[in-house]
Amino acid sequence: MTRVTDAVARFTAVFDDVGRDAVARELDRRLPHAEVAALRDAGFTRVTVPEESGGGGEPPSVLFALLAELGRRDPNLAQLLRSHFSFVDRTILAAPSAERNRRLEMLAGGAIVGNATHERSTAKVGSLSTTLTASPDGLRLDGTKFYSTGTLFADVVSVAAQDEDGALVAALVPTAASGVDVVDDWRGFGQRLTGSGTTVFRSVRVDERAVSRRVVGGPSHGGAFVQLVLLAAVAGIGRAIVDDAVAFVRNRTRTYSHASAATAREDPLVQETIGRLSGLSFAADSALTAAAAGVDGSVAAQRAGVDGDDLREIIAPIEAATARAQLVVLPSVLEAATLLFEVGGASAVDTGLALDRHWRNARTLASHNPVAFKARAIGDLLLNDTPVPGWWSTGEA
Repeated sequence: MTRVTDAVARFTAVFDDVGRDAVARELDRRLPHAEVAALRDAGFTRVTVPEESGGGGEPPSVLFALLAELGRRDPNLAQLLRSHFSFVDRTILAAPSAERNRRLEMLAGGAIVGNATHERSTAKVGSLSTTLTASPDGLRLDGTKFYSTGTLFADVVSVAAQDEDGALVAALVPTAASGVDVVDDWRGFGQRLTGSGTTVFRSVRVDERAVSRRVVGGPSHGGAFVQLVLLAAVAGIGRAIVDDAVAFVRNRTRTYSHASAATAREDPLVQETIGRLSGLSFAADSALTAAAAGVDGSVAAQRAGVDGDDLREIIAPIEAATARAQLVVLPSVLEAATLLFEVGGASAVDTGLALDRHWRNARTLASHNPVAFKARAIGDLLLNDTPVPGWWSTGEA
């Protein structure tokens, strides 16, 4: 754990700084542009970029540990960087090329990458309405995306589209490019500051070098990676619940006539509740750590040239572990977010404390990839040896 401990110590000051006004941001719905810039300036956005390319060189397991600590301060910040760190991971594992070198240089320079993958369109599952087509002056991108998490804060955005042959591609586009419109219209009741709204592309010119083919179905830990980012954010919420419960009880002077002690902090029933909250957070942390450990091995194997069925054998248990982690992290933290209110009376529901944000944020994160599907997948794995799906998409049936 020394590497994790050292990394957390290195970023604790900036995490504390960006988390200091998290409740006020939540209440005022102030987008964290300054906080994202502070994380960039501190080197956090390049923490997994290889050292030889100018980054921090940390493995995925350290990243997830850091994201949990960032989520402890503000889970919006942890989630909005999900696509950025996923892009870094894909770039590290890409075949050597001039474009790969260019992208690593861009990331080492502090560029932040956003997301434009999912749509609210009538395209069928596995298809997209966003298109990349040839024009007399080059490639043009057209389409509308939703759930564009992080793009409001990004320098470039990775856009999932279909080309004229129907192939799935990813196009890297500057967010300031002509024809790109990033809209702050996310209206979810939780994770309100992630910029997860609409991005519109109207005849956006795309550099041919910035287009890559999307390979779906091949062995990749990419699906587990993006899910683990969300689980890290939720585990961070679990830690914040314990922090807020302890602070609330320590500062509480009023008690009840039928209470079991003269003060809340001495009341065995309150102490029991705090202990249960700590146990639920511990379960979430443990599941996250166990699932995240395997991704390091996958990265090392791929950088050593392992591919095909050999790589698939390495990744299969990572997918299963990540699915199992969802079955622990999400219900544990959601239970804790409700149990939290047992430590106090009506004063705990004061809007100034915003303790309800923990349930709203955890519930929103848990809704991204419904846990029921993962429980069924694990059951199918155990009963029928069916691999846990590594990739999934949304659309009309």
